[in-house]
Amino acid sequence: MDNLLIGLAFILSFLFGWNNSSLLIGNLRGAGSTSYAATVLISVFGLLVGTFLEGSKMVGSLAGSIAPTATMSVMLATLLVSVLLTLVLTLMDLPVSFSMIMVGAFMGAVYSQALPLDVGHSELIVAFWFLAPAATALVTALIYASFSRLVSDIGLLTVDYLNRAGAVVSGLAVSYTLGANNIGLFYGGTLAGLPVNLGIVVVLVAVAALGVVTFGRNALGGTIGDKMLSLSPQGVFSAFVSSSIVVEIGTQFALPVSITQCLLGGMLGAAYSRAISQVNGKLVKETLSLWVLAPLAAAGLAYVAGSLL
Repeated sequence: MDNLLIGLAFILSFLFGWNNSSLLIGNLRGAGSTSYAATVLISVFGLLVGTFLEGSKMVGSLAGSIAPTATMSVMLATLLVSVLLTLVLTLMDLPVSFSMIMVGAFMGAVYSQALPLDVGHSELIVAFWFLAPAATALVTALIYASFSRLVSDIGLLTVDYLNRAGAVVSGLAVSYTLGANNIGLFYGGTLAGLPVNLGIVVVLVAVAALGVVTFGRNALGGTIGDKMLSLSPQGVFSAFVSSSIVVEIGTQFALPVSITQCLLGGMLGAAYSRAISQVNGKLVKETLSLWVLAPLAAAGLAYVAGSLL
């Protein structure tokens, strides 16, 4: 059973890298600030450092907080459903909220086996899901306004240099927080009952990086950066930095946070702070709908799976 859980966690981590290439690669590429190869290196390095430095803070983020304990069957149902839904949504070219799917699946699996559920902590997580994108949008608008005033008084060559440096810093920040919160959730949240194994953590990061490298160029790379809206390098920087701040706050409290939610909130905050309406409303609505439907679907499927295991 232990090996099966680890294997499923590896698969989920690969899908995580594949799906999140839309956020890591698509927007940096869309801003035109870094090359594809440089963006991949930034993303992989950030994931590695974030996982090693702060991934342990997510230990007990599911079993130990949402529920006092969880059986192997609950963990297996959580991972099975998370892999299934993530694969389906990724093949549909839709950004996936891994934390929402995993939390929903875990709750459904726990309920299926009549285990105690910490309602208060569960409500805190859900409340943070709604507050996070709103907070990110506000912080993004403030950062964007400040950055715009700064670059308006300097030469074009200096602006280009700042844009390139900002793309590296913000891309690194987002990949770092993804490693700390999301990959930390894969290991600490679902494999918390197993002995800590540094090799497992290394492989989790490696397969996530493989997902980014293998499918990042042609799969979801343009979903956010090209299809939903178009941002200037300053807008991308503002959205990435504010998203990193909000996700980092969640990590400190072992709260699974959706980087997708934060980034979309930040990007919309940057877009509307420029008083423009060049936003793909249809894709925005589809993504917002997923924030509600995906965790509910995960909970339902995990309830069935947990009852059968």
